[in-house]
Amino acid sequence: MMLRRPFNFCFWMLFSVSILLSSNLHAQNDSLQGESYEELIQLYESELFKNALDAKSYAIRANQKAHSEENAEKIAWSTYYIAYANSYIPAHKEALVAVDKALELALQIKDNLLLFKGHNLKGNILSDNDKEFEALDQYEIAKKYAELTSDPLNTIVANVNVAFIKKIHKDHEEAIQIYKENLAILDQLNTTSPKKETYKKQILFNIADSYLRIKKPNDAKKYNDEALKICDPNKSTAFYYLLQMNEAIINYQHQKYDVTIAISENAANYYKSIDNEAQLIAPYLYLGKSNFQLENYEKAIPYLEQLNDIIERNKIAYSDQQEAYEILYKCYNKLGNHDVANNYFESYLALDKKTDSIDLSVNNKIHQEHDIVPLKEEINQLDNVNQQQQKRAVYLYYSLLLLMLVLIAFVIWNRQRRQKDKQRFKELMVAIQKLEESKEKSNSTTISAESPTPVTDENALQILNDLKTFEEKKLYLRQDCTLGYVAKKLKTNTTYLSSVINTYKEKSFKVYLTELRINEALIQLKNDAKLRSYTIKAIAEEFGFKRSETFSRAFKSQTGIYPSSYIKSLQNQDTIK
Repeated sequence: MMLRRPFNFCFWMLFSVSILLSSNLHAQNDSLQGESYEELIQLYESELFKNALDAKSYAIRANQKAHSEENAEKIAWSTYYIAYANSYIPAHKEALVAVDKALELALQIKDNLLLFKGHNLKGNILSDNDKEFEALDQYEIAKKYAELTSDPLNTIVANVNVAFIKKIHKDHEEAIQIYKENLAILDQLNTTSPKKETYKKQILFNIADSYLRIKKPNDAKKYNDEALKICDPNKSTAFYYLLQMNEAIINYQHQKYDVTIAISENAANYYKSIDNEAQLIAPYLYLGKSNFQLENYEKAIPYLEQLNDIIERNKIAYSDQQEAYEILYKCYNKLGNHDVANNYFESYLALDKKTDSIDLSVNNKIHQEHDIVPLKEEINQLDNVNQQQQKRAVYLYYSLLLLMLVLIAFVIWNRQRRQKDKQRFKELMVAIQKLEESKEKSNSTTISAESPTPVTDENALQILNDLKTFEEKKLYLRQDCTLGYVAKKLKTNTTYLSSVINTYKEKSFKVYLTELRINEALIQLKNDAKLRSYTIKAIAEEFGFKRSETFSRAFKSQTGIYPSSYIKSLQNQDTIK
C-alpha cells in the first residue's frame, strides 16, 4: 500500500536531497538573524509537513540561538527538531546522530516528554531502515516515558507504533484491533490539544490501510472518508495525497481501474512537483497494476521498473515490492520475453522467502515482549489510583457498601451463569461426540450442520480435495497459517481459494480456519487430561492462536462458554467418574 511510515508515529514523507541545502540554509540564516528562538520554532512547525528542508533550516538556526543563550532545555529540544526534520528529508544517518544527542541532553535535564519523543523518533527511523527488532525496543522505552508524562496522547502514540509494525508484518487483524482501541480512547479524551485531531487522522488512515491489505475496500472507505472530512488539503497537503492514494487503492479493489489511474497520476504529479521521488512508489505501483489489469502491458512495465529503481537506489523498505516483481514477471511473459520474466520471478521468490521469515520473527517478538495491555484499562487504573490517594477517607465507607452490593450481585449472577454453562456443556458434549463420529467417516470440519453446494467445477473439486488433505495433516494449527499460506500450499491464488471456501464451505476463510482450530481444541481437551493442565495461553498457542484473548473470544463465540469453563466442567466430570 503506502511507504513504511508516513507522518509522525505512523507516517513519513520523503523529500528529495537533490536540492542545494547549503545555499538555502545560508540565504535563510541571513534573513533570520532577528528572529527569536520561539519564532524560529513556530516557523519550523509551520513548514515541517510542507517542506522539511526549510523546517530543518529553522531548527538549526533555533539551535544556534539556544547555544548563544546557553539554555540547556532549548538546546535539547532544538536538537530533537533537527533530528525530526532529517527523518523527513530523509537523511537517516544524520537523524540518528541528532536524536542520540537529543536523548543524551534529555537525560541530563530529566525531561520525560523529550525522552519519550526521542525514543519514539529513533524507533521510527530504525523501522524505516528495516531494523524492526531495534525499533521495538525503542518503542518499549518510549512507552515507559510516555506513562511518566501523564499524557494519554503520548501513550497512544507508543501503542500505535507497535500496531504499525504488526500491520507491516501482516498481522493485520491484531493491528486493526489496537488501532480501533486507541481511536476509541482518543475520542473519549477531554482535551483541546491540536495533536488529538492530528493523531485521529493518522489512526484513521492506518485502519483504512490495514483493511486494504486484507482486501476489505468497503471497510477501508468508511475510515478513509472519515479522515478526509477532517483533513484540510491546503494545510496538510502531503497527508491529503496519502488519503487520495488510499482512495485509488479502494477503486482498484472495486476493479475501477480507470479511476485508479486518474487518482494515481494526480498524486504522482504532486510528488514530482515537490521533488519527492520516494513517495512516487505507491502511485507507480497502482499505475502499473491497473494497466496490467487493462492488458496494457507495455504501459505497465515502465511504472513498475521505475518503482524498483527508486527502491533500490534509495534502499527503501517497501512491503509491496514482491507484488511488483510478480506483475513484471506476468507482463514480460505476456509480451513473450521469457528470459526477463524469469529474472523477475527469481527476485519474487527470493523476497518471498525473506519476508516470510522476517514477518514470523517480528510478530513472535511483539507477542512475547511487547504485547499491549488495553490502554483504556491503564488510564482508568491510573485515575482510580489517584482518586484513592486523594479521597481515600471520604470514599472508604461507600466503597465497602458498594463492594457488598457487588458481591451479592456477583453471587447471584455467578450461580445463574454456572447453570447456563452446565446446560451448554451438556449440549457441547453431544455435539463433540457427533463431530468425532463425523470425522471418522468424512472428516467434517464443523460442529454445526453443513449444507454443501454440489461441486460441478473440476478445479473447485481439486481445491476441496486438497483442503481435506490440509485438514487431515492439521496444518491449520500453525500460527503462521494464513489465506496466503494455504493458497501457496494448494498451489492456487488467494482470491480463488477464498471463493471456493465461501461457495462450498459456506463461510469465510477466517471462520473456516477458526472453526477447525476450536473443534480440534474441543476434542483434544476432552480426551487429554495433561493438556487441560496447561495455561490458557499455552493451549491457545497449541491450536494456532497467538494471543489467549483471541482464542478465548473465538471459543466463546463458537461454543457459548469460555475455555476455562469448559476445562473446569471436564475436570468435574472426571471427578464424578
